[in-house]
Amino acid sequence: MRQYPTSKTGIAASLALAAGIAFSAPALAGNSGDSYGVAVSSTTAATKTVDVSSLKRPYINVRCGDVVVFRNGDRSFTWKFDVKGHRTFDLAKVAPQGFVTSPLKVYVAGNDLEIG
Repeated sequence: MRQYPTSKTGIAASLALAAGIAFSAPALAGNSGDSYGVAVSSTTAATKTVDVSSLKRPYINVRCGDVVVFRNGDRSFTWKFDVKGHRTFDLAKVAPQGFVTSPLKVYVAGNDLEIG
């Protein structure tokens, strides 16, 4: 029969290990519940470019996995969309402060390579 640690030190170590695993689980899962993707360098091959200053509508459509360069005058940033559940969100949540001056919804659709 196998013996398990029953000392206070052994129990404390087991609890610490279990707590560490529990707290790291969201990070290991990849895309957390409030993740909209990641900023990428401007040298990354973009799927499309969007000039927010010339948009005629208050929304854009992207697919999960798209890399989009957003421009507004002489400012720009590049974003790779990786949105859990393909939720809609306002671009201001990921854009540099002051980049967008009015609400701009991002509608994220699945892509053909996703399973499920």
